[in-house]
Amino acid sequence: MNSYDKKLQQIRLQHQIVEILKNDNGVSCHFDYHINMMNDDETIKLNLLTYNPAHQNYMLLHSVSGKSSIHCLEKMRSYLSEFYNSHFLYSFTIEWKKKGDMMKHISYFRAADESQAKAKFLHEKNESNYDFTILRNPIS
Repeated sequence: MNSYDKKLQQIRLQHQIVEILKNDNGVSCHFDYHINMMNDDETIKLNLLTYNPAHQNYMLLHSVSGKSSIHCLEKMRSYLSEFYNSHFLYSFTIEWKKKGDMMKHISYFRAADESQAKAKFLHEKNESNYDFTILRNPIS
């Protein structure tokens, strides 16, 4: 596969992921790639971030690692297919505000447990800058 075809495949996969999330709840998603030179099998890490313009913050939806950006995107697309049908993930509500701000916000996460929901919320943030509570939502 030449470089044009690889780029086109990457764009198609990103588009498919954007559409899955947009059709689910209208969330804006962004692809954050990182290179890991210390691992020959998983040299790329992809963090799928969601952005909410109401509170102007981004949160982590999920991370995967792979051999290439295309491999990561394929794993992410598979994860999202399972994500919406998973009985192993719980729904969490996090009510939060940045210290010094008056406005409280509510964000929702799917995670295996409370610590994973907290890690998704605090992705790349300093915990001491936020006041928050985490509640596991009842299973319907």
